[in-house]
Amino acid sequence: MNYKAISTLFCILLGACSLCYGMATEQIGPDTEHPTTSQPGWPKGIVEIPRHQSRAYSIWVNGNENFYFKATPDEINELLAFFAKARIRDHVVHIQSGKEKVSTFAKEEIEYNVRLQIVAGIALFMAREKQGVGLPMEPELTILTGDDTEIPKKLQWPKNVIVESDIQGVSINSQNKKPKRNIYYGKLEFEDGSLPVEFVKNRSLITLWEQKEADGMRIGSVNNKGYFSIRLSDKELANLKKGTSWLTFTIGNFLIEAKKTDHRFPIEMLTADKEQAKAVKVKNLEYYYGRVLFEDGAPPFLDSPPWWPGVEISIDFPYAGSASFDSEGYFKVYFSEDQYEQAKARKVRKNIYLPNYKKKGYSSAMFAYPVSMLSQDKAKAGIVKIPRPQPPRLELVDAESKLGKPIPNFDNIKFQNFQIDQAKGKPLLVCFWDMDQRPSRQCLQELEKQSQSLREKGIVVLAVHSGTKEQKEVNEWLTKENLSLKTGAIQGDPHENLLAWGVKGTPWLVLTDDQHIITKAGFNLDILEKVTER
Repeated sequence: MNYKAISTLFCILLGACSLCYGMATEQIGPDTEHPTTSQPGWPKGIVEIPRHQSRAYSIWVNGNENFYFKATPDEINELLAFFAKARIRDHVVHIQSGKEKVSTFAKEEIEYNVRLQIVAGIALFMAREKQGVGLPMEPELTILTGDDTEIPKKLQWPKNVIVESDIQGVSINSQNKKPKRNIYYGKLEFEDGSLPVEFVKNRSLITLWEQKEADGMRIGSVNNKGYFSIRLSDKELANLKKGTSWLTFTIGNFLIEAKKTDHRFPIEMLTADKEQAKAVKVKNLEYYYGRVLFEDGAPPFLDSPPWWPGVEISIDFPYAGSASFDSEGYFKVYFSEDQYEQAKARKVRKNIYLPNYKKKGYSSAMFAYPVSMLSQDKAKAGIVKIPRPQPPRLELVDAESKLGKPIPNFDNIKFQNFQIDQAKGKPLLVCFWDMDQRPSRQCLQELEKQSQSLREKGIVVLAVHSGTKEQKEVNEWLTKENLSLKTGAIQGDPHENLLAWGVKGTPWLVLTDDQHIITKAGFNLDILEKVTER
């Protein structure tokens, strides 16, 4: 199969006809060479469903993952069995009549009869923060009966599934109901007073554990104010108070996993009123520090070229993920002890990413910061120096239009026998030209013919040389041609000055109003009379 990447953002290649689109990834068909792996935030055991061979299509969007299956009754039974064993609180299965189709990025329609929705990552965080409308907090399975209304009777229903049927007369496991849950709040605070945004920069997990189960269930995460919210039924709350279940909080990195022995959150510190939540002190993470500088000793921050605002240098590490630089070029990352040893044992790879100025939005790993140079003592952090990347010069043809904007000042243009104050309150016609170009010379000659008419209209005509000829040669040619135009020449780098004026090539005409706002640019002399009519 061929793989086609529409965008590299948030792409996870799963195999068999994968496509990326914006912040979404799709796959047509089941797993082949690249089996689906359990993602951070997925409940234990749920991955067995996406791996099923009846999968017809899947789409991943910022943690809101949907898997579609075209399954026989026997295959649906297999999916139900996997679903019943997944480590979640409510095993909700929806039964709906009729048929459904899902549309791919290429607008191909694929029919399905089973859908699994898993909400995790960004989508789950937003849902918990009440910004994700209609998103389930746990995976849910939907079964469509199509034309066979007897399908529910043919299936083997696990005893723990909660079946919500939209079909009149179909009732399964009627004694199982999704319990009502109330929202409770808790708050965490770092012992040294670090900003609570660190809870989001790192991974923060609130996990519910039960004595008889080896695996916990993630039911919350901490926001950038230090708060978390969880939903608990009366029975769940009672079990927490009895101690037959408990909550832990885990702070780490993207791949950190909660453990049964992690710090417990005191149940008495939960409250139904967010404003009444009192902070539980959390030990600060023991970060590893590093430092990156340019060869001249400056921190690794770039001047943004106009076509790529906000361009930056970045760095990342296995397990710890990406890190940001402070004003002195330091960065910090978190590893567990095991993660640090494993990352250090790996082969050193390039992990300092520099922008690819030829492809806006893309970066390439160009230099390496070895894990072994990190230190938990910031003062002993190893320093890696890199050359300062130089963005390519923007070509004149790509110059930004300056229509409707004030002209730049004339500080870098030197005029002969003319003071720019003489143009105050008058419209301007500025011609940028290059003596080495025949069209430029012809433009000035033609402009000279129309100069008297333009002056009568109150327009100040300026000819600005932007070429490389010596000023002496330029003046000799102007004298030879008997040109009376007010002339000047760009001092310093002509290219940057031309870009500032929006000049896409020479000769180039710029017309302004009497407030020196550009009203027309890049036009031909044959329409000069028309555009200067007042």
